[in-house]
Amino acid sequence: MTLRIVLLNPPHDVLYCLQDDNGCFVSTTMSTGNDIVFEFQTVVKPNQQTKKPNFTCPFAQGTPSKRFFYINIGQLAGQKDTPWQRRAKVWINGWPKSIKPRPKEITWHMVNEVATNPNTVLMTKYQGMADDGSPSLHGANGWQIALK
Repeated sequence: MTLRIVLLNPPHDVLYCLQDDNGCFVSTTMSTGNDIVFEFQTVVKPNQQTKKPNFTCPFAQGTPSKRFFYINIGQLAGQKDTPWQRRAKVWINGWPKSIKPRPKEITWHMVNEVATNPNTVLMTKYQGMADDGSPSLHGANGWQIALK
């Protein structure tokens, strides 16, 4: 199935990319201030302990019960001429207790709906710019079904 991460209004002239499980950069994109969209395929299977959806793909990080994706920013995305050296965690499940309110996790109902409708994806959005104008590190807005 397809997952989509939408980075809303990131700061201009900052490089962003997904990080795979080997530390490689994928979908490297220089921000123009417009939204950046990362889409990728994943396989879903039951977490052996909780039976909740467990997403596996080259971008999946963490454990099955605390799964997230990394978006590398600035220097960590390979940009040399920037002061920014950050990495955002985009949580898929198992958000830290410090994040309140708890974002919506992906359910089996959502997985089944997207798996049976090829015109849909699972999507999350997060604000790309922090209040001080720097790149934001928070990707915790929850997941929803969206059209391709």
